[in-house]
Amino acid sequence: MSENKGLFAMFGAAAPSPAPAPIKKAEDIKTKEELAREAAYALKHKKQLNGAASAATTTNGSSGGGAWKIASKRGSRGLALKARAMGKNVTVTESKTIVPDVDDGDVAMGGMGKKKKRFTPYGGRGRTKPATQALQIQKPEERIDILIAGFESGTEAGVVPFLIQKSKKKWEPVDVKLDQGQMLVTVNDPLIARILVRLDGYIFGAQQLRIRFFDPTLAAASTASPVASEGNKKLSTIDIMRNFLKSRWNGEIKFLNLDDMSADPILKKSGIKPPGAPGASASVGPALMKLAGEMFSDVVTISFARNHLKNVQQISTLAQYLPNIQNLSLQDNLIKEYDHLEALSGTGKLKYLRELLMAGNPLRENEIKQRGNDRAYIRQMVKRFPSLVLLDSCPVQLSEQEIATVHKTGRVLPLDNKPNLFDNEVSQAAAIDFISKYYQQFDTNRAVLAALYDSNAIFSVTSNVKLRAQQKIRRKDKKKMMDDEEKLTWAALSRNLMGKSKRQEGKGLMVGPEVIGTTLCRLPTTIHDLQKVEDFVVDAHQSPVGLLISLHGEFKEEESTPPLSYDRTFLLRPATPDSPAMASGWPYIIMNDMLCVRDYIGNQGFKPQAAVPTSIFASYPGV
Repeated sequence: MSENKGLFAMFGAAAPSPAPAPIKKAEDIKTKEELAREAAYALKHKKQLNGAASAATTTNGSSGGGAWKIASKRGSRGLALKARAMGKNVTVTESKTIVPDVDDGDVAMGGMGKKKKRFTPYGGRGRTKPATQALQIQKPEERIDILIAGFESGTEAGVVPFLIQKSKKKWEPVDVKLDQGQMLVTVNDPLIARILVRLDGYIFGAQQLRIRFFDPTLAAASTASPVASEGNKKLSTIDIMRNFLKSRWNGEIKFLNLDDMSADPILKKSGIKPPGAPGASASVGPALMKLAGEMFSDVVTISFARNHLKNVQQISTLAQYLPNIQNLSLQDNLIKEYDHLEALSGTGKLKYLRELLMAGNPLRENEIKQRGNDRAYIRQMVKRFPSLVLLDSCPVQLSEQEIATVHKTGRVLPLDNKPNLFDNEVSQAAAIDFISKYYQQFDTNRAVLAALYDSNAIFSVTSNVKLRAQQKIRRKDKKKMMDDEEKLTWAALSRNLMGKSKRQEGKGLMVGPEVIGTTLCRLPTTIHDLQKVEDFVVDAHQSPVGLLISLHGEFKEEESTPPLSYDRTFLLRPATPDSPAMASGWPYIIMNDMLCVRDYIGNQGFKPQAAVPTSIFASYPGV
């Protein structure tokens, strides 16, 4: 290479001349025999020397790679090669110990969270490398006995399925034995055993289960968990909540007393802050309601008195886990606004609630103080809880105007319904006898009914059938029906006075037995099933002008058609000996008959409300 060319010339310097090759001495030159012996020795001990062989060959010929590669090879010399360099003989043997390849996964930083699994090529994300069959260790099967009591006789077959459902784990018992009202369940998993013991106190049917380890030595041996030992082990938060709920449950009256939870010794000792307490966790209230729903599915009464609740948000899952609550106490809390009750007062929530205690809350006290009475307060509470019967230990009573304001649908009545009302036994016997005979003929042979009506009797029909789709009739057929006038519809005979002039006020009134008898025969056919007593309600009482009978019920025009509802009122007087009614075997004559036919509305209005009870909380001490 010329001195004026190349990189060195670009920077004004001369390229260094290559160093002359070193001259080997005679004693350094090895013969062919020596080289052959060294190669054979290296080949024979290749497995033991490992990296030493590659280091030896590097001295004879370089494969390139620069200084980085040379440095790495120099650093790879093992202890065996170094020992031989010092003139010592060392024998290298292969280790027979097999070290299993264990993948413990990646640990996510930031506390006690879940481990984050990295991607592995052994069958998908988050899976570990399968161990070989030689490395699998068969553990001896563990048998843990659980003693269960408290279930009713005859329900034994449902105990194990109930425990499987509540444990939320898939498991099967190894063995199940019954003896004198107790059940011994054997499982082979300590985790399942601990879960089953945690279900102690849960309600199965109408009884409270008692679940514990059968052998205390097995219990201690199978637990690294805080559940099995009460003296030396620390209970988990869920277990403490279960113990707290069990201490507050009265199974005889189905009452869960959660009053003044901050002062409870179980929660205070564990440092758990209940709903309403300063600094309480938002998860404690929902956890308590969920556990209560699992442990006591038949809770009827629950009380949250004196818990410093400013709203019901922390206990709002009550409507989800205990939806059948009938009596609720929020007495002596800090609720100031109606909106603070919305978490429990939504549509479909607590639909069986009948009694509510709100006394001692600023909401109730401020309403009464500002308005001078509690009427607005009652209306607002009934609007949010429509099924209320008792509010603050007093029956809920609304005027008609208040009812219209609160419920536009008229679901709340100012007076309770009664099943049937008779002023005396004579009226009852006469009404039942007349109705049973009259409707038998009304459905089968109406012509004979004309003899029952007085010469001055009046019959009228009012119709309010709007919802049912009317079959369209061709004009030709309609004209034919009008011409022969054989049949009438309820609407055609209706004498509704709405929209009629004074000259038409008397239209639609049928007077006299002949006209009434003809009209009855032209009415649509009917089927009254008086055997369904739940579909009818009868009132009868004596008046100065005769026996007044009111009948409310339903009928069908044909078996295949939907029913219609109706009201019918009769005014009866005793038949004279020479009257056509008496001659036909009827001891009554009809002075007035009014029939109202309308769309079917069911029999809900006939069902009486339950008797208004006294406050259930009055019988509970300390509430």
